[in-house]
Amino acid sequence: MRPIILLLFAAAVFAQSPSSFETHLKAAQAAIQKSRYTEADAQLRAAVADAAQPDANRTPQREAEAYSALCDLDLLMSRYDEAIAMASKAVATVEASGVPDLTPYLGRLAGAYRVAGKTALAAPLLERILGIDQKLGADDPKVSVDYDKLGSAYMELYRMDDARAAYQKAINTRVSRLGPDHIDVATALVSLGVLEERNAKPKVAQADFEKALAISEKNLGLESYGLTGILDRLGRLFSNQKMYEEAEPEFQRSLAIREKVLGSRHSDVAPALDNLAMAYFFDSKFVDAEPLFQRSLAIWMSTQGPTSPLVAQGLDNLGALYSAQKRFADAEPMFKLALSIRETEDISSLSNLGLLYEATNDMKRSDEYFQRALLVSEKGLGGEHPEVIETLEQYAKMLHAAGRNLDAKKVEAHEKELKDRLSAQKASGPETATPAPKQ
Repeated sequence: MRPIILLLFAAAVFAQSPSSFETHLKAAQAAIQKSRYTEADAQLRAAVADAAQPDANRTPQREAEAYSALCDLDLLMSRYDEAIAMASKAVATVEASGVPDLTPYLGRLAGAYRVAGKTALAAPLLERILGIDQKLGADDPKVSVDYDKLGSAYMELYRMDDARAAYQKAINTRVSRLGPDHIDVATALVSLGVLEERNAKPKVAQADFEKALAISEKNLGLESYGLTGILDRLGRLFSNQKMYEEAEPEFQRSLAIREKVLGSRHSDVAPALDNLAMAYFFDSKFVDAEPLFQRSLAIWMSTQGPTSPLVAQGLDNLGALYSAQKRFADAEPMFKLALSIRETEDISSLSNLGLLYEATNDMKRSDEYFQRALLVSEKGLGGEHPEVIETLEQYAKMLHAAGRNLDAKKVEAHEKELKDRLSAQKASGPETATPAPKQ
């Protein structure tokens, strides 16, 4: 009897052994948890290959899980077409099986389309998700989230009326379910305010942001870190309208909250210092702006390291401030150090040095740096880019100032050619020849 028992035991063990698909998928999931993405990629691809073979013990949901995991990894690796293909397979697999909860798979596919810049293909999927979730009830939390995602997608497609309607419905469903003073209503109001700001309706946006701020203050308190995002949006809204005196109190309050909650040298304090400093800069309050830019730069240096692009930006901001005060001897080392950090990755420092030498009437060196900026931009940005147009405009002005009108007209012709190609985009150049800090 013993051989028969052993054979039966061996058969039972064999029956319980995981399939090759399961082995690969579990190994991939373990690798992802440990951020070993190369290993996870190989295991997931092996699992997907195994999924092509029929297996009565494998559920459609488990197979779709492998496709979904590979989609997420492809997105992480910027392999957008592959991610879309995997998300599509997951949807097809689950849909064919008749599994009722299809929305997570549709949502992943819509997300992959949006990350890949194909929002026009994502919108119908988001509309389908909304239709499914509405069967749960008009006030179900999922419905509010669906309206938020639709509003964001419509805004990406410049379908502003549709986006506004979606965001408003997101607000209405939350008010109906939670009441008008719930913090989730404030979040939806911020989204609507962003839409109105982008749609060139700053007064309407301001009203939405201020309503969101009042609700947040009521729920979170007057000194909560959760208020800083709305305060920053209000400050930038005012700044964009050149209402700097209105912007400054918003930025000041945001900065004070961050310093109290996080401490004065935290990395999240630096952006608030920059926001307030730039408002002072454009309001010609240079004395007030300088220590803020200096503090911000010191924080970026200590938290990000001396070669961080954020440090280069901080140096450019200080250089622009010194240039505006005609402190060119102080500005020059700032721009040069920023340039040494950026090297060929950014043309801002080269352009700033071109402007600085123009302001000091050193046209030869100005010409040299503008030419270097254009050379780098043609290589790094491909030529057809708003920043290239801005540099060409600055360069042409310098050539006119140097009396080289024929050369200036050639540069202007090139500038016009690029503007014609980018007519659908809103390319805006600086108002003066003085470089300005960058947000």
